[in-house]
Amino acid sequence: MLNPDLRNILRPLLIIASVISLIFALNYSGAFYELENMSQDWRMEKIRADKSVSPQIAVIMIDDASLAAMDSYAGRWPWPRYVYADLLDFMSQAQPKGVLFDVTFTEKQSFNAKAGETINEGDSELVESSTNYPFVYHAIRLVHEKLAKDENAKIKLGKPLPSGFAKRFSISQRQIHGNNTKTLVSGLKAPGNNNYYLPFPELSKVTPGIGVVEVQADKDSVYRRARLFHNYQHQYYPALSISAILDQLHVSHISRDKNTLHLDQLKIPVDKDEKVRVNFYGHYNTYSFSGIIASLQAIENGDPQHVLIDPAEFKDKYVFVGGSAAGLNDLKHTPIDSRLPGVLLHASLASNILTRDFLSPPNSLYTYLFVVLFAIISTISVLFVKKPILKNLIPLSSGLGYAVTGYYFFAHNVIIELVAPLSSLILAWLAAFSALVLMEGREKRKFKKMMSQYLSPAVLNTVVSNHSDYACAEIGSKENISILFSDIRNFTNMSEKLPAESVVEILNYYFSSMTDSIFSYEGTIDKFIGDAIMAFWGAPIKINEHAEKAVYSAIDMIRRMEKVNEWIMAKGLNPIAIGIGIHTGDAILGNIGSENKLDYTIIGDNVNLASRIEGLTKHYGASILISEDTYRALTSPMPCFIADLVRVKGKEKPIKVYQPLILRENPSEEELQTAWSLATLNSEMFQHYTNCEWSKALQCLEALPNDKLHASYKDRCLHYLHNPPAHNWDGVHTMSSK
Repeated sequence: MLNPDLRNILRPLLIIASVISLIFALNYSGAFYELENMSQDWRMEKIRADKSVSPQIAVIMIDDASLAAMDSYAGRWPWPRYVYADLLDFMSQAQPKGVLFDVTFTEKQSFNAKAGETINEGDSELVESSTNYPFVYHAIRLVHEKLAKDENAKIKLGKPLPSGFAKRFSISQRQIHGNNTKTLVSGLKAPGNNNYYLPFPELSKVTPGIGVVEVQADKDSVYRRARLFHNYQHQYYPALSISAILDQLHVSHISRDKNTLHLDQLKIPVDKDEKVRVNFYGHYNTYSFSGIIASLQAIENGDPQHVLIDPAEFKDKYVFVGGSAAGLNDLKHTPIDSRLPGVLLHASLASNILTRDFLSPPNSLYTYLFVVLFAIISTISVLFVKKPILKNLIPLSSGLGYAVTGYYFFAHNVIIELVAPLSSLILAWLAAFSALVLMEGREKRKFKKMMSQYLSPAVLNTVVSNHSDYACAEIGSKENISILFSDIRNFTNMSEKLPAESVVEILNYYFSSMTDSIFSYEGTIDKFIGDAIMAFWGAPIKINEHAEKAVYSAIDMIRRMEKVNEWIMAKGLNPIAIGIGIHTGDAILGNIGSENKLDYTIIGDNVNLASRIEGLTKHYGASILISEDTYRALTSPMPCFIADLVRVKGKEKPIKVYQPLILRENPSEEELQTAWSLATLNSEMFQHYTNCEWSKALQCLEALPNDKLHASYKDRCLHYLHNPPAHNWDGVHTMSSK
């Protein structure tokens, strides 16, 4: 069996190690993925709902109102391409830094091949506008598609981009607005794509810029992250969110260093997949597409009063164009909105770049560090903190503080993972409390087994229910108690004349009866010493009337002796008598002994004094003697004879001892009055005796019972009457034996 100290060390270590290992494994396997995302989404929604996108960003929405308002102008959706050419004409008056289409023009609209047309008029106008305006950026898609079973489909995947496309738009080969300087790219590790969707050829050849609009949702179908650069056949192309900004900044070097993308001096945090966490906004600068067209028509008609939107509002801005109408199927489930128009995802990321408003991804090292720390905090608090409220308060406040810290840091664009560390805190708390319950259950059973030898069933249940309050193993406690010693008179001589089995039978019957008496008055049996009994009241359950219960238990023991003697005499043996001594005072209570043998007992000078008082019962011929301390501790008065003021062997200070007069249960009023009259007369006699008034004392003794006690006083008074004591006599009777 393990040493208790070693067990106390190994138990918390085992809990901590088990919790840490389990949380590490669950976190590594992705078990907390959805919960952690929900936690971060909640923080995003609460913190970012009032944030506004950069004033440099504007968004033109193809909304439901535009689809309805432009029906007479452009017909039903999809609109002819001249509509977008008109938009570019309007923007040309504003000189924006970029007009970025989150609308793909991958195919030509219908044209008449028989008439020799290669492109219809609407497409032609869009091509012309895109040629004339250097701020135009068209959408492309670079995707990774799974290989199909069809061999022809396989051949289509991985095909090269059109001739010259990479030279014009790849970030490492392109020339920005005629500048011969090219961008140096290093360290990018985005996975390659095997298919593409470009604007129709005529538009691809003339567009000044492109932007990749492909964004992948996370595993739970929520859009949180996006790439800034997409790989196709080892060439990188900018996402729509950064394409115009990249041109404006004239970035000369793009590199990745661990979790950071470097655009010259600009540092952008990325995760292990080289994706940026999009820091969404609650408010965007949006305009209705139909409002732009209506304003263009008013300008062209020379009607300034009906210009809804001034082109100057878009000067030097990055203008994103995309759909928000439900029928366009471009609504994304994001942390801040379950139906966010996809164009706003690009606009958000562009604003993040312009304002340096980046979310730093979580650091797994800190996550695992707090997993370990919280496992330790919970386990140590539950197993070793004594106060119950602190057992829970320490882990609770630690978890709450960590959650608040996570919220605070998120508000300052730093993501701290909450789920794994808090799961560690909760799991360790549960494990430690389970261990504590098992420990307490085992300790209660052990404690109950031990205490059942000493306590009555009723008291035992109370003590076991609160055993941690009553158990004083190893440390002990100082208690004010009433101590009882009882002994069978001349039992040694009797036992020498009887067979061993008869002695044991008599003792067992006697002890059983006396134990019932002590237990019925809620006493604690300390031990059996040969034919003697040692018991006490006032502990482990603290009661104010412990002296009274001890005295009444002693009276009940004397009463029960009648039945015991009937049983003994039925066996043809002589009856027995007992003497009981009771004293009240402080004693040390605890489990005392060795590691292998402990005894729940009391020790101290007052214990010895109680034993001495029991020994006095033989001298005074009394069944019960109690000390003055016990007499004064009685909560209700009891008629008693003053037995003596005696100095017991081994003690310098004399004590007054009393003999209770009520030796039967429920005495009558007449019996009580008689007892009180005798007690009063005894008190007068003792007062005369201590005052050396021998004649008066003898007069009182004539009216008192001629028992051994009073016969002794009569002899003393007659002796002192003819042989007066010394002038300094104090009335104390000194005992020379125990």
